[in-house]
Amino acid sequence: MFAHIHILIFSLSIILTSGLIQAQAAPATDEHATVEVTPSSLLTLKTQKGICYQLEHKQTAASSWQTVGDPILGTGKDIVRHLTTAADSDGKNYRLRKLTKQWVMVWRDEFNGKQLDPSKWAREENGYGGGNNERQFYSTDTKYCHTKDGKLNISVYRDPHTTVDGKTQPYSSARIRTLHRAQWKYGRFEIRAKMPDGQGIWPAVWLLPTRSPYGGWASSGEIDIIESRGSEVGKTTGALHFGGPWPRNTYLAGEYSFPEKNAAQDYHTYTLEWNENQIIWAVDGVTYQTISKEQWHSEKAPGNPSAPFDQPFHLIINVAVDGRFFQATKQNSSLLPDKAFPQTLLVDYVRVFQWAQ
Repeated sequence: MFAHIHILIFSLSIILTSGLIQAQAAPATDEHATVEVTPSSLLTLKTQKGICYQLEHKQTAASSWQTVGDPILGTGKDIVRHLTTAADSDGKNYRLRKLTKQWVMVWRDEFNGKQLDPSKWAREENGYGGGNNERQFYSTDTKYCHTKDGKLNISVYRDPHTTVDGKTQPYSSARIRTLHRAQWKYGRFEIRAKMPDGQGIWPAVWLLPTRSPYGGWASSGEIDIIESRGSEVGKTTGALHFGGPWPRNTYLAGEYSFPEKNAAQDYHTYTLEWNENQIIWAVDGVTYQTISKEQWHSEKAPGNPSAPFDQPFHLIINVAVDGRFFQATKQNSSLLPDKAFPQTLLVDYVRVFQWAQ
């Protein structure tokens, strides 16, 4: 789709008050924005809620505009940006460019830090099999989830763990989520990752509703972006779960087969695009499944064709072991030798985009 870019060029009037230099923008449209610049390189951006912007800067009047940081999703409140270069004394060399008719990145994690970013991810602790008879204990220990060389590592070890009420699992792993940190209603989700290949090992990247307005699982929906079935790394699956509460729930799923290097031999880019009318799955730019709203339903909201996939969802990344996902196969992690562990999911990045109207 052709991307139309509408540039808001501001005429600036400068007011100096108590050491703060305020650049007030007066665009030709009805939209208003303010950029405030302090000598300490602190910018305060006044934006409209739901509007996507790109902050830009130029060194001199004759210079070309250069982007500063990631795109900004307007909140209707002040957004503060700290700059790495000295701010201009009058603010005239900054502008906000409105982004329209294109995908705009609104959230990402490149996993370049020395540790998992706690402002983006929460670690879970759970040892009860996820309702699927899985055999892992999700630990918050960094042994099972950490960043290294710009990659997220989620690893399964053959480390038994017993919970305080006596439930024992033969494996330990990790599960992280963006709950209470980030959520999205519609968007484009892009994950570059490399899968483990042990039988019975179940890595997944998926979405759950932050709230459950249509009822418990799976009434309020589940969106599976990536599910890799153990040693069957020549293919990957994506699925939707919906309908009524268990056991009246149902699902739709599709499968992609890798033409060359499989999911464990190389990194691949997994993409999901989600809007009110349909959800689309792709691998390395190749679409392999599209599910439209005519194909899903909500038992609780039969008059709403977009339900239950019309609510904010949050991201989850985990590696499970065994369970019902393998019941139609002969895979069993117990057949793996000890030297096959750890089994590790490697994630290069997670990026989330939203469509700028």
